[in-house]
Amino acid sequence: MPVNYKRLQEKITFDDLMGTLSEEFAQLPDQRRANSSYDLADVLRSAFAMFSLKSPSLLAFKELTRQEEKNLKAIYQIRSIPSDTQMRTTLDPLSPAPLRTLFAKLFHKLSEAGVIKQYEYWKGQLVISIDGVEHFCSTNVHCNHCTIRAHRNGETSYHHAGLAAVLVHPDQEEVFTLDFEPILNADGSKKNDCERNAAKRLCQDLHERYPDLKPILVEDALYANAPHIRQITGYGWLFVLNVKPDSHESLERQIAGRKASGQVKELPITDPQRIKHYFAWTNDLCLCESAIDVSVNYLLYEQTDKKGKVTRWTWITNIPLNARSVEAVMRAGRARWKIENETFNTLKNQGYNFEHNYGHGKQNLATILALMMFLAFTVDQMIQRCWRLFRQVRGGLRTKAKLWDMVRSLFKVQPFPTMDALYRQIADLYDIQLC
Repeated sequence: MPVNYKRLQEKITFDDLMGTLSEEFAQLPDQRRANSSYDLADVLRSAFAMFSLKSPSLLAFKELTRQEEKNLKAIYQIRSIPSDTQMRTTLDPLSPAPLRTLFAKLFHKLSEAGVIKQYEYWKGQLVISIDGVEHFCSTNVHCNHCTIRAHRNGETSYHHAGLAAVLVHPDQEEVFTLDFEPILNADGSKKNDCERNAAKRLCQDLHERYPDLKPILVEDALYANAPHIRQITGYGWLFVLNVKPDSHESLERQIAGRKASGQVKELPITDPQRIKHYFAWTNDLCLCESAIDVSVNYLLYEQTDKKGKVTRWTWITNIPLNARSVEAVMRAGRARWKIENETFNTLKNQGYNFEHNYGHGKQNLATILALMMFLAFTVDQMIQRCWRLFRQVRGGLRTKAKLWDMVRSLFKVQPFPTMDALYRQIADLYDIQLC
């Protein structure tokens, strides 16, 4: 009997996902004393609820009406709600590693429901975008794990950042987080951690945590280096990496030689909207003189709009380039921006308050809170993709900002047994026709 993926996807609702996360939180190891005032699972559920509801601060989350308290217990399955201080104290010493495994649990639900199959792009491969993002910055507050910057004016700033791996597709709106690797200094270290080191750890974790994953990694020019390419090709992965002429001079010289000898192939196209597309490519170059073992293929793409404005991109890849593949490679390369536009910008500008300091702590608090925010964002992306009721209510209200405002407003004044019931109340208030 064929699998009914549509029906399976419709079962992925907020209440279903909250049940899954609630159970997973309850199974995470708790190294605290047996007589701790709050269960770790309740603290994690509370942190998740804070970001799920787009609460502007820990204190604002704790200042509850009676109805909010009832809803937190019913919808988010929290038995005892901690104060902001108790939440910080409990989360600060917690290891981030177990929380990171929850992204794979959510990915598995998407895979079982056939969503991941819909994201297959090139010969069954999935486009995975990796990029770094900063989520804490201060000139005063810091811990032993902060990375440090010395500025020209003599000022020192302290930072927390991470490297996110996100499943994207050129034709799909939703993006799904696979992992978030912290960029942190080790205790006592005088040398800053960096994106390249974090990428090495992240890719190793992805390879181990998602053994069946067949990715096309799309990344910026920072990752177009020999150690990184050797690592990911050792896993059998494909890649499309941005390159810049000023940072890859050896590559540019090889391309210039190929052009002079007529070995660079070209493909000009004008589409029905009179936009011009120009592809130029060549295969089997060495990345640089110090890494002659690293073979790459080079693609240049130029787009000329109706007004004559030219935009240019260049990539290296291990996908063989020909007239049939260059457009697919180009679209995969440009999909890299979805991690910035659909992920980081959404977290910063659409209610998640990603750059707000919810708490820094002395150990892991800043990282734990960033992970919880990414989990809340991933759940939102999953219900946007799969939950029909969410899509209908969002369509009726037009913007997510208005939807989040309505959820918070009703959450404060009326008790609901489930998030489903809350969304149906919004639909009723706005006369949104449900089917």
